[in-house]
Amino acid sequence: MNPLDPSPQHRSPLDRRLEGFPEVELRAMVLAGELARHGIPGFEFYLPIGMLPTAVERAASLLGIMRPGRTVTGRSARWVHVGGPAPREVEVSRRSGRMLRVDAPVRCRFRRLERSEVTTLAGLVLTTPMRTMRDLLREGFEEDARLLAAALEPAG
Repeated sequence: MNPLDPSPQHRSPLDRRLEGFPEVELRAMVLAGELARHGIPGFEFYLPIGMLPTAVERAASLLGIMRPGRTVTGRSARWVHVGGPAPREVEVSRRSGRMLRVDAPVRCRFRRLERSEVTTLAGLVLTTPMRTMRDLLREGFEEDARLLAAALEPAG
């Protein structure tokens, strides 16, 4: 079993239908226009053409990085909450300052978060939309903050 795969209870029915296919066949289906590849590099997943991933599917794709004390933050949290363009790496905040070794593109930082600034979606621990927006603005990612704010605005 791939350690980056989400646990079975967090997989969508579509993921379960596609799990029997080897990676080479999934890539062939992408080339044939049957599937689209979604997600952050190293944590990709496939869906039929025309289907957009849900927040639960986006969250489930990152479950392999989860360990106690880790929280998905920044542009990665924005992507999980509202979709849009996937970032090039997973941003993770940790309570521990120890070095983290992973093979996938992951950016780690030491950060303490209050309980009120963290939420859970499909087993993934990530910052709340408000904390995510503050982090994005502080780090100079105004476009990501705008996408998050627009998606969270009530339809009027």
